[in-house]
Amino acid sequence: MDVMEMKINRLPYIGNGAYCYANSTSMLLASINEDISPSELEVLSGVGLGAFLYKDKDTNFLFFGWDWPDNGIDNTLKILGFRSSRKNTLKTEQPPINKLKKDLEKSVAVVGPLDMGYLVYNPRCFNLSGADHFVVVYRMTEEEVYLHDPAGFPCVQLPMKKFELAWRAEKVSYGKDNFSYWIAPKRLRSPTEEEVYQGAIRLFRLLYQHCDERAKGEGWIIGKRAILSMAERVEERKITQSEIEHLTYFALQLGAKRALDYASFFDFYDLDLAALKYQQAELFGRSHTFLVAKNFQSFAKELRKLAEVEDEFRIKLLEKGIK
Repeated sequence: MDVMEMKINRLPYIGNGAYCYANSTSMLLASINEDISPSELEVLSGVGLGAFLYKDKDTNFLFFGWDWPDNGIDNTLKILGFRSSRKNTLKTEQPPINKLKKDLEKSVAVVGPLDMGYLVYNPRCFNLSGADHFVVVYRMTEEEVYLHDPAGFPCVQLPMKKFELAWRAEKVSYGKDNFSYWIAPKRLRSPTEEEVYQGAIRLFRLLYQHCDERAKGEGWIIGKRAILSMAERVEERKITQSEIEHLTYFALQLGAKRALDYASFFDFYDLDLAALKYQQAELFGRSHTFLVAKNFQSFAKELRKLAEVEDEFRIKLLEKGIK
C-alpha cells in the first residue's frame, strides 16, 4: 500500500448515517452541556461489532452487529462515567405517558425503540414498518409529542396516539418487555482517555464472548459464518428483494461508517485493529457499490473478504490483554 492510499484510507467520513440512538444520546448529553460526538458514542456502545444473520421465514437479514441499541446506550454512558438514567415500565401496563411528561419538566428524554412505521411526520414512514428508531422528546401536550428525530426531522410533532403505537414497537425484534427512556444523565466521574479505551476493550471482548456462547446454545449464525451464508445466498441467486433493500439502504452503508469510526478510535492505541477496521470500511463500500450495480458475482466476492476480515478482527481483539 503506497503513501497516498494510506492517506485516503484514513480520511474521516463526515455525513449522514443511521446513528439514531447515538445522535439522540449526544443530544441528551448536550442538554447538560456535555459535548460528546455521536461517532464516539456509537463506538463505545459496542453495537456495531460482529455480524448476525436474522432469519424471518424465507428472508435472511444480515446485520453487522448483534447487541441492541438500548443496551448500547447504557454501555456508553457507563464507560464515559455517567449515571445510567434509564426508566423502564413493563409492557403489560399502559405506556408511561404521564410519568414521561412529568420527567420532561427536568430533562429532555431519549425514547426508544420506536417503530418507524408510526412516525407520520416522516413521508417514508409507511415503508418503514417494524424498523427500530430512537428520538429525543422535549415537550408533550395532551394531544401531541414534540421531538427531535435525528433521521432529519428537527422540531416535529407527533400525535399522541401515533406516539403510543410507535412506543409499543410490537414489530421491533427487541425491547419487547419494557417501555424505555433515558433522562437527566449525571456525570459521576471523568475517566481519562486511557480508562475509556480500556473500558471499551473490556466491553468489546465481553460482547464477542457472550455472543459466541449464546450462538452455540441457541444455534445462531454469527460472525464469519453469517457473512459467508449470505455470500452463498447471493451466489445461488437466492437473495430476495427485501434482503437487497436491507443491505443497500441500511446495513452496508451503516457498516462502512461504523467501521471508519472504530478505525479512528483504535488509531491511537492499536494500529493492527485500526487497519482491519479501515479495510473493513473499504470492503463495505465496495460491497454496496457492486450490489447497487447488480453485480452479484463481485458482491459475493467482497462479502467473502468481509467474512475473513471480521474473523481476523475478532481473533485479534480477543487476544488483547486488559489492564
